[in-house]
Amino acid sequence: MALEENLKSLVTFMAFPGPRLGRSAQLGEAPEKYLKESIDFVAKTNFFNAVEVTRIKDPVIRANMTKLYKKHKFYVTYCAQPVQLINEDNLIEPTDISSINELERKNAVTRLKECMDEAYEIGAKQFCFLSGEDPGTEGGLGQRNSAFYALLKSIRELCEYAEEKDKEYKRKKALKITLETFDRLDDRNMKHQFMGPTNEARRLAETLVDEDGYTNFGLLYDLSHMFLLREGFEHENTESLTVLAPYLNWAHIANSVTDKEDEYYGDTHVSADYTNGTVTPEVLADFIKTLNEINFEGGVGFEYMPHGRQLSESVVNIAVAAYQEAAQQIDVNYAIGGYRFKTRRFLPEKVFFMLTDTKLKKPEIIMEKYKSRKIRPKPYDSNLLIIAADHPGRNVTQVGDDPYLMGDRQQYIGRIVRTLIDDRVDGIMTTPDILDDLMVLDYLVTEAGGKSFVDNKILIGCTNRGGLQGSEYEMDDRITAYRIDEIAERKLDGAKMMFRIDLETRQARYSQYTVERCANLIRECTKYGLEAYIEPLPVRQTRDGYVVKMEYGELIKTIGIATALGGTSERTWLKVPYVDNFEMVARSTSNPILLLGGASTGKPTDIIENFEKGMGAGPNVKGCMVGRNLLYPGFDDPLAVLVGVSRIVHEQDTAEDAVKVLAEQRGKNMDFLTSLLMMKPTKTG
Repeated sequence: MALEENLKSLVTFMAFPGPRLGRSAQLGEAPEKYLKESIDFVAKTNFFNAVEVTRIKDPVIRANMTKLYKKHKFYVTYCAQPVQLINEDNLIEPTDISSINELERKNAVTRLKECMDEAYEIGAKQFCFLSGEDPGTEGGLGQRNSAFYALLKSIRELCEYAEEKDKEYKRKKALKITLETFDRLDDRNMKHQFMGPTNEARRLAETLVDEDGYTNFGLLYDLSHMFLLREGFEHENTESLTVLAPYLNWAHIANSVTDKEDEYYGDTHVSADYTNGTVTPEVLADFIKTLNEINFEGGVGFEYMPHGRQLSESVVNIAVAAYQEAAQQIDVNYAIGGYRFKTRRFLPEKVFFMLTDTKLKKPEIIMEKYKSRKIRPKPYDSNLLIIAADHPGRNVTQVGDDPYLMGDRQQYIGRIVRTLIDDRVDGIMTTPDILDDLMVLDYLVTEAGGKSFVDNKILIGCTNRGGLQGSEYEMDDRITAYRIDEIAERKLDGAKMMFRIDLETRQARYSQYTVERCANLIRECTKYGLEAYIEPLPVRQTRDGYVVKMEYGELIKTIGIATALGGTSERTWLKVPYVDNFEMVARSTSNPILLLGGASTGKPTDIIENFEKGMGAGPNVKGCMVGRNLLYPGFDDPLAVLVGVSRIVHEQDTAEDAVKVLAEQRGKNMDFLTSLLMMKPTKTG
């Protein structure tokens, strides 16, 4: 689950505001019995390991509650926001610690220091507060500018006071000093606070942390406030988290209402399931996903409040359930953050051009390598994860929006080798040029003392590549790559062939020619004792070219054609895409099926989720033969993605578990080639 290791906290004075939903908890005057029962409930959820509390005026009750926090081993945050917002007896100006009146500012700071004394008394590890009201712009921007420096001055004083208290209490870890950002809206149920919009909050934090060195200072960002914080007419979004990431101490999950006709309009902390709330399940999932992506290590606080006849316990349980549902989603758990896989770091230019040098000086090593490699015995004792790398041979170099990405051979070979070095990859299906390059590179690696990445791999030669994508003879897919006798001579393990069925255009007759060629290839595979991997695809022509008919009925009919080809189906494997109702597809044949990956989406979670569904469709689904989605998984590391796919194919893990493992593998073994070939001389002649 995303953010599994982060502290989970409940804002207790919001969830349990007082008997019969009064305000006594926020006022610091709730009965001791009520407070104890609230904290005991939080502990019994077995979900929360932290609590956010506020002032308790009675010192005896405060001492007893401190013992209870320690008993439950809670991480305690002291929240001064209720003290500031309630502002008993109106003793402090609403602008609070941002006041440009120095006397008023000092009084506000003194009040927060008194709250901080209580925080140390109860053993709190974090102290939260707010800025005070926005002075507005009626007198120009000067007032806000002055308020900014007043707020800076106040926070510096609070940080220095905390340093003194840390020494007094001989604390090993400094008290976290955390400013919560709020809306600037002067409206019903709004907080109308100076701090404030994310860009200004970051400027404040940069000054205090980076320039002043108050490393214990940070910010609290609340999901419900995201819809109330505005830059111009638009409210903020989860990009605010990426902006605040270096300075984010804490995050709150809550709900707000922006419909002015609603009785709970504003920052009212309605329950997670409130039908008119701003925070939908999709918004919540996106918020958690973004926290996960920025590697957020702070706590996650839940700030919901019961209204009307709602029970506090129910509101808390609903919030936890909503969070858990969002946090378990695959897209939420897949977090790449700022990671970027750099192919040239794995396979630099110097190593790549060793291929040319070796081919020129010692071309015979290619065939020698084919014949001397260790071959995996048959029958295969596990499901198979095969890399598909035959696309450039058919005029296909596009990945995503880049029309030529697979045309960069250094990138392409680098990504292929990146996956083959892992034992969890069972083999590769490719064209002669690429397999020759792999043989040369494997020769260089083993000569330098490294481990072969082709030994015990299943090597499958691609045959028909003559139906060039985009040409008017695309369906006339002739045998222009390996012949079957060449595959046998090189001791490869099988041959891959493809036919596409076009029943609707004048190209249909060419489909028939290709089907016939594939039948003859299967006969030759039988003759040489080779596996035949056939990719049968029903297609339709569009303005953008041929597209696969992703309907289970069409696929079933095409599989029927494929398995009837040749004199026997004893060594025929099928390579087909995952479609809805794949259980029906699996039942359409007794032959083994490998799932293909299709065009790269840049989102590894798509293929992992589809493979989990496909692998569960029937026992004759024996793995996958996947190319672009594994070799070009957006910014991610192909090796990490292959490990995730392997968990589905080889260990029948869930997609959720596979994504967790994936994240742990990024960047591992990046020096596989460079440690061998950049440090030592290699034999090329």
